[in-house]
Amino acid sequence: MNETINLREVFEILRKHLVVILVTTFVGLAAAGVMTFFVITPQYSSRAQLVTDIKGSENGAANAGDLSYNLQMLNTYKDIIKQSDAFAKKVQSRLLSEYKTDLSIGAIKGALGVGQSENSQMFSISATYPDPAIAEHIANAAADSFQDTIKDVWSSVNKVSVTSRAVASTAPSSPNNKLNLLIGTAVGLLVGIALALLLQLLDRTVKEPRF
Repeated sequence: MNETINLREVFEILRKHLVVILVTTFVGLAAAGVMTFFVITPQYSSRAQLVTDIKGSENGAANAGDLSYNLQMLNTYKDIIKQSDAFAKKVQSRLLSEYKTDLSIGAIKGALGVGQSENSQMFSISATYPDPAIAEHIANAAADSFQDTIKDVWSSVNKVSVTSRAVASTAPSSPNNKLNLLIGTAVGLLVGIALALLLQLLDRTVKEPRF
């Protein structure tokens, strides 16, 4: 019975301070909207897909050991693409010569990403940048540069093929407008509820003659 009364009292408090809750909810939504549409710079992502040839065994057929070897090599590919300054310089040179785009080494490394499907020799090189065309150029330049680089580093790698080239995206990959607005609304609502309870706690006036 006490739980029912307490819950009823809580709803009564929220109803009493409904205006406060609505105001804070609207403020949270408005703040999220300003951040999403006017402050945060939209980012566009493009990716190129590549596949590595399985290292052939003596009879020319691939076995489980060959597949395991190639999957382990993919982790090394990620380190080369994401961390190697030498690789970033090759991408930088290709961007300048083929796409007339001049970017710093840091900007290139920051834009690049590597994705891998589980238990698959196919992986992707992605690029995220505020300009969708430049994101496309970075991803394709990185894919082409990787083909040349891997042959120089490991002679045991037979071939790396680009199965799908990057294309410019028409929709930004971030920010997530709907999610940001939802989070802003939820935060505003929670702040309003907390504020309503705090106001009630600080209210020391007598409400009932019996009290």
